[in-house]
Amino acid sequence: MGYFLGREGLGMSIGKDGGFTLVEMMVALLVLAVLIVISAPGFSGLIKDNRMLSHVYAMRAALNGARSEALSQRNFVTLCRSTDGASCSTVAGDWNTGFIAFLDEDADSVVDDPNDQIFISKVLDEETLKVTKISGDANWVQFDSRGYAANGSQGTFRICDERGDDYMRGVRITPGGMVVALDPNDPAITFTCTTP
Repeated sequence: MGYFLGREGLGMSIGKDGGFTLVEMMVALLVLAVLIVISAPGFSGLIKDNRMLSHVYAMRAALNGARSEALSQRNFVTLCRSTDGASCSTVAGDWNTGFIAFLDEDADSVVDDPNDQIFISKVLDEETLKVTKISGDANWVQFDSRGYAANGSQGTFRICDERGDDYMRGVRITPGGMVVALDPNDPAITFTCTTP
């Protein structure tokens, strides 16, 4: 109960104090819980999209780094699949295990020379994505001293997850050595995913 001073003089007001009742609070929490349950699948898709994009950017960065090193060293640089981060893998398969890039003076795509310096080594631990080179030599990409894709190593990488073709991404290496990212809406994409 409080007092107020109005035109008619001093009087009393009778009313509720501000605030929420327990029932109103429970209804608000119930509405909030329903909104969270409805929006959770959208966040899951967002996380999957970001994971895939980060792999696309990692592949582009590694390929562009290898090309840049070939230009600056005026020598061959090879980027290849690797399971141990120290040598190229010769067994056919996907690139999920990781990759290395190294100065390849004899252009044989093998880390065998003491001058073959590894400058990029990335081991991937990703079970939900599948990274596969589907054209050109499947195990390596090589750039020559002019930055061109050497020895027919131009090609396309596809990056897929369990959602399939509609969400697939790609990275293409042109014969001139340019690295181009492809998205699912790109009309140049003519390949499909196999789920990991």
